[in-house]
Amino acid sequence: MNHLLIVMTLFAGGSMLGWVIELFFRRYLDPVERLKKRFSNPGFLVGPCLPIYGTGLVALYFLAQIRIPALEASHPIIHKLVVFLLMALFMTLIEFVTGMIFIVHMHLELWDYTPYWGNIKGVICPLFSCFWYALAAFYYMVMHPRVEAILQWISRNLTFSFFIGFFYGIFVLDIIYSFNVVVRIKKLAEEYNIVVRYRALRSKVQDLAEDAKDRSAAFMLSKFTTNSLRSMFANYRENFSVKRIMMAPIKAVADKVDVTEIKDKISDIRGRREIIKDSDEEASVENDE
Repeated sequence: MNHLLIVMTLFAGGSMLGWVIELFFRRYLDPVERLKKRFSNPGFLVGPCLPIYGTGLVALYFLAQIRIPALEASHPIIHKLVVFLLMALFMTLIEFVTGMIFIVHMHLELWDYTPYWGNIKGVICPLFSCFWYALAAFYYMVMHPRVEAILQWISRNLTFSFFIGFFYGIFVLDIIYSFNVVVRIKKLAEEYNIVVRYRALRSKVQDLAEDAKDRSAAFMLSKFTTNSLRSMFANYRENFSVKRIMMAPIKAVADKVDVTEIKDKISDIRGRREIIKDSDEEASVENDE
């Protein structure tokens, strides 16, 4: 089975499986979401797909094949622990890069670890890195042999690849639509100089949908046009804004500065200094006389 089909299959399966895990986790275990007693879409896409889990499964699959011969022969248990650590570190790296890209470039916070000890920019923290370690161990010991068996079955039944292609067709359309919504949110975030907590925004969308008894808007932002989103930002942004963007673009600051006015003030100050200097010299001459 070629590597491209392996990657495509793992990414598709991991993305959908991760979406299901997050869906039930937030419904029954999340300290905030579970109080609302409702299911909510855990991703920024419309469909049942979380790309970060798909990327993670691809990484876990290839990292699980790492072998350190000397260590594996003499200390097999330590060898497994080292492999688990590499997996957990890589998953944490994926989480950090993804989170920072969205915060810095899209002004969107997809998750928030600031309440947890040792967090870095609210994007990663030791507690969730430990969760990744446990997940890596579970994958290596339990799931990896089954994943390999599934891939072997697909290699013997290539007609199944039709469904993989179907997934990616829907996935591309979902990416285009969802990023169109995200770009509109980004523009409003820049206008109000905030970073948007995406989960809180979607939660507010669900609240408004329930108040209006409109269930069709519960899982996505499809009915929120630019004007509707602008209205939400105007009235409810405190519900889903996390902080002001710390570094405004230099150009935006420079545009507000009148350079000509500053030069005039500097020339005026220099002129006053010359007058004061001349006066001091005249007074000194008169004293000498």
